[in-house]
Amino acid sequence: MVPSYELLRYVAAFLLAAVVVAASLAVLPAAAQSDGAAAVAVSNTTVSPETPTAGEPFSLEITVANYERSPTAATINEVVVVVDGERRYAASDVGRLTPGTRTTFDAPVTIDDPGQHTIRLEVYGESRGGLINTQSPVVVDVRPQQRPSLSVSVSDAVSGASRDVNVTVANGAGERIDGVVVRADSPADPVTFDETTRVAGEMSAGDTRTFTLPARAAEAGTYPVDLSLAYADDGERRTVTERFEARFADPTNPGRVILSGVETTRRGGTLELSATASNVGGTEVGGVVVAVDDTDVVRSQTYFVGSIEGNGFSTFSLQTDVTGDGSAVPVDVRYVSGGVERSFTTEVSVPPASRPATPNDGGGGSVFGTAVPVAAGAVVALVGGVVYRRRR
Repeated sequence: MVPSYELLRYVAAFLLAAVVVAASLAVLPAAAQSDGAAAVAVSNTTVSPETPTAGEPFSLEITVANYERSPTAATINEVVVVVDGERRYAASDVGRLTPGTRTTFDAPVTIDDPGQHTIRLEVYGESRGGLINTQSPVVVDVRPQQRPSLSVSVSDAVSGASRDVNVTVANGAGERIDGVVVRADSPADPVTFDETTRVAGEMSAGDTRTFTLPARAAEAGTYPVDLSLAYADDGERRTVTERFEARFADPTNPGRVILSGVETTRRGGTLELSATASNVGGTEVGGVVVAVDDTDVVRSQTYFVGSIEGNGFSTFSLQTDVTGDGSAVPVDVRYVSGGVERSFTTEVSVPPASRPATPNDGGGGSVFGTAVPVAAGAVVALVGGVVYRRRR
């Protein structure tokens, strides 16, 4: 038997109605509300900006609707924004919605950590048919904060000398920053900063700048350095702080002076010291001074050698008065290497004073010894007279 046309129309209409009802039920979020209550739900959510930045506020534009098929009007008492299980925002007394109407409002949200986060929107209200309690999830991708970054490097210097601590600021933000203030310090006892602050007017987007601050380390090593960057972004003051482990190293081969080829000569009441001041390091030293200390044997005397380039040398001679006998005298050597004054003391031997010849007690010898000089003097005088006469 072939079904009649009217019967086919009836079946088709029934199936269409069933599909429409199923589709309508599918768009409703999970809800726990009383039977016969108003059909209320979050119908639309817009995130602005679409990909927010960690630590910066963004906006959720939330639309709550009472659907047209709803049996009754609804009063929306509260809409709560829950981020990662934490209640972040609540809108109270949103308003009354009759069937087929909706309301839209903005909710400010800030998420500190980058990555994907699920925001749950909870709607609470009441209607003639009972209580309303519905939830709707929103997934938001949060990007890492694009903010200025800091880095640090430390130049090599001998322990105790001033060295450069170079702080580099890279403006990774998308806009210019103003009122830039860089500060550096260290909680480590061996490290002291001679200056701790640098100021710059502004930095353009993408700009990189290095600020140099002088510091000293009593001994080589790795020490913490605390950096802070304060700036204004679109009129709002912000601060970035970071701690770095920085290496304060000595130069590989710093300038160092030694004395070599030391010789002392005594002539009567004068002592002459000759030596070579050698720089056995790879960097120049300056202000080299050699000094003989004042003792019972010698008087103090100083000789300024000056600068000696790396792996270079300079010879010198120093004279001072000497009296009496002594086996050795101290010699001080001072110089500046890498901005730090160095010194050492060494001892040099002093030759003994020469003794006068002792006369021979023999009788004949003494007469001859006296007569010979006299005769020689006579000869010299005679020769001189002869020469004189010849020149004339």
